[in-house]
Amino acid sequence: MFNTASGPIETILSGLSDVQRDAVTHRDGPLVVFSGAGSGKTRIITRRIAWLIETGVRPWEILAVTFTNKAAGEMRSRVEQLTIHGSRCLIATFHSACARWLREFAAELGFSSDFTIYDEDDSLAAIKSVLRELNIKTDAKGENRVIAADYRSAIGAIKTAGLFPDEGKQIGIQFGASSPTDIVQVYRRYQDYLAECNAMDFGDLIMNALLLLRKNERVRDTLQRRYRYILVDEYQDTNKSQAELLQLLSGAHGNIFVVGDDDQAIYSWRGASAANILNFEQAFSGARRVTMDQNYRCTRTIVDAASAMIANNRYRADKTLWTENQPGEKITYRLEVDGEVEAWWVARTIVEELRAFPYSEIAIFYRTNSQSRTIEDALRRERIPYRIFGTVRFYDRMEVKDLIAWLRLIVNPADDISLKRVINVPARGIGAVAIESLESEARTRAQPMLRTLEDMCRNGSDRKKAAKFSTFLTVLDSLRESIKGVALSEVVDRVLEATGYLEYVDKKFPDQARDKNENILELGAALVEFEKQEPEAGLGEWLASITLASSEGGDGAGVSLMTLHMAKGLEFDRVFVVGVEDGLLPHRSSLEDNTDIEEERRLLYVGMTRARKKLSLASAFKRRIYTTWSANRPSRFLSEIPSEFIEISSDAAHLAADAFVTYGTKSDPDSDSGPRYVFEDELSDDQVERPEVRIGDSVRHPTYGAGRVEEVMNEFGASKAVVDFGDVGRRKVSSHHLSRAR
Repeated sequence: MFNTASGPIETILSGLSDVQRDAVTHRDGPLVVFSGAGSGKTRIITRRIAWLIETGVRPWEILAVTFTNKAAGEMRSRVEQLTIHGSRCLIATFHSACARWLREFAAELGFSSDFTIYDEDDSLAAIKSVLRELNIKTDAKGENRVIAADYRSAIGAIKTAGLFPDEGKQIGIQFGASSPTDIVQVYRRYQDYLAECNAMDFGDLIMNALLLLRKNERVRDTLQRRYRYILVDEYQDTNKSQAELLQLLSGAHGNIFVVGDDDQAIYSWRGASAANILNFEQAFSGARRVTMDQNYRCTRTIVDAASAMIANNRYRADKTLWTENQPGEKITYRLEVDGEVEAWWVARTIVEELRAFPYSEIAIFYRTNSQSRTIEDALRRERIPYRIFGTVRFYDRMEVKDLIAWLRLIVNPADDISLKRVINVPARGIGAVAIESLESEARTRAQPMLRTLEDMCRNGSDRKKAAKFSTFLTVLDSLRESIKGVALSEVVDRVLEATGYLEYVDKKFPDQARDKNENILELGAALVEFEKQEPEAGLGEWLASITLASSEGGDGAGVSLMTLHMAKGLEFDRVFVVGVEDGLLPHRSSLEDNTDIEEERRLLYVGMTRARKKLSLASAFKRRIYTTWSANRPSRFLSEIPSEFIEISSDAAHLAADAFVTYGTKSDPDSDSGPRYVFEDELSDDQVERPEVRIGDSVRHPTYGAGRVEEVMNEFGASKAVVDFGDVGRRKVSSHHLSRAR
C-alpha cells in the first residue's frame, strides 16, 4: 500500500468508504466494480485517475472512456480539481477517442486525416446513392427514403455486432431473418462509397479502430504501450465491438478498470450487452471484483422498494442495494381514471409542493415520448415552466446543417454528401436529375463529385449545364479564398457573405426567417466559444467536435420531462413516474419475452432510483391512443414492491390496492395470470380495445408460425388469444401479433 500521509493523496482518498478506497487504490490487473445506483460511481473513477497520477503514473498513460460528452466533461472537470496534471489524461467518449486515433493512423486504412464524419442524415443520403447505383427497388412513389432507412438500420446493427462486409456468412446467420436479402452487397458497396468520399459514419469510428487493433500490429503495439491504465464508465452499456476494442487495448498490460451496474442495463435495443460486465471475470483472467452497494442518494424507503423489485430479475449479479439514509416519505401511488386526469394530478401536486421542491428539482418520467403531450398540456394550464429532454438537436436544424455542409466541403473536397446538400442551396437551377447525372459520372470516373464537376466545367460540351455548375464553383472558390487565415469567429459571416444564405432564408421561409436567423447567429456564437476554449484548433477540429456532440439535455429552467431511458445518470429531489401499467411499463412489445420484461423492470428501477427525497408512481384506467381508448392494468412490477413502502392516494383506493397483490407465482415467473380485477365499471364497452381475431380463425404468428385460434379474451384492454400452433403447442399470445392466414 502506498503512503497516504502526503497531502495530495490524503485529499484524494478523504471521505471514501472502505469499499470505495479499495477500488480507488487497486494498482495493477483487471478489476470490475459493481456500482449500485447512487453509490458514487463517478467519484471512484475520478479519484482513481487522480490517485494513479499522484502515485507515479504519467497522466498521458491513462485512458478513461464513457458514453456521453456530458459525462466525459464532468469527469475531466473533477479530475482537474483533484490534480494539476489531470488535463493531460485522455478522458473522452468511445467515439471521440476512436476518432482521435483514426485521424492519427488514417493512412493505415487508406484515408486522409481530414476525413469527414457522417451523421445519420449524411449516412442516409449515402445509402440512397448506393441503392440507386445498385438499382435496388424503390417504393411506390419512386423514392427510397424508407427502404434506405431500413438498410441504414441493418448496417448499424451489423457494425454494432462487430462484423465487416467480408463476413457475409456470419452476417447471414445473425441477421438473415431481420435484414434485407441483399444487405451484404449494399453494406460492401456502402463502405466503398464512404472510402471514396474520404468519410466514415459513427459506426465506422468504432469498427475502423477495431480493425486497426485486430490487423495492424504496429498500431496495436503503439496504443497498448501508450495507455497503460484504462478506465471504463458504465461498462454494462458496452456492445460487442466496444468490449473487444477494450480487450485489445489492454491486452499487453491487463490494467483495465471497469465500473457499472447490470441492474441499470437498459440499452439492449442499441446493442448494449449486460453480459459484458456479468462475464468480466471470465473475459479477463485474474480479475478482481468489488461491489459498491451502499446508496448515498435516496431515502431508505426508495432504496428498499427498488431493491425488492429488482430482486425479481433472474439474470443479475448477486447484490442488494442499501443505505444509511433516513427512511423519508413513503412512495405515493396514484391510480386515475385516464391519462388526462393522471397528468392533471401530477401538475396539481407540483403546485402544492412548490415550497418544498423547486421546479429545477422536479422530474417527470414516462416510457414513451407520446406520453408527454397530456403532461405538457396540464403543465401549461397550471403555468408550470418545463423543459423536454431529447428534442431536435441544434445541429440537426436545416439552416445549421446547410452552413456546416459548406464548411465541410472546404475542409474535405471529397465529401460528396455535403456537396449534394449545398450544390443547389441557395437555388441556382441545378435539379435532382442533374445531380444524379453528376454522381453517376463521378462513379464512372472513380473520383469525387467535386473533381468531376471541375473537369466537366473545363471540358464539357453542354454549356447550359456547365454554366449552372460554374456558378456553384465560383461561390465555393470565393468562400474557400475568403476564409483563408481568418479566425474561426469570422467563418460564419464569410459563408453568409459568399453564399447569400440569409437572403435565401428570408425569401424561402418568410414565416420562419426570424427563428432560422437566430439559429444562424447561435452557430456563429458556437464557433466563437470554441475558439476561446481551443485557440490552437482549426476548422476541421471544430467540425469534428460538433459532429460528435449530442443533445443530452433540454434548454431553459423548469420541471424536467423525459423518457426513462434518458433519465439514467440524472437525479432529482422529486420524481414522478407516470404510466406504470402493463402495456407501457413493461411495454406491450416486451410482454411475451421474459428477458425483455427483465429489462423493463430495470427501466423502472432506474426511474425510481433517480429520486433523492420523494417518489410518486402513477397509473391510469384508460388512455387515449389517437382517436381510440385502450385500457391497461397496473404494472406487474407494482406487486413486487412491498406494501409497507407505499401510500395509496387514489380515490379508488380499493382498486389501487389490488395492484400490490401477488402477480403470477414465484414458481412460474412467466405466468400470465394476475390479480383478477377488471375496470368494467370505469370503461364503457366501446372504449376497450377489442380482439381482432375470432375462435376458429386460421392465423400466423411471426415466431410460432401457422395455427388455429381456440380462445379469445380481453385482459384489461390487451387483446389475447390462445392458439394451437401444431408442433409448437398451445400458446397465449397478443392478438396484434397475429395475422390471418391465407
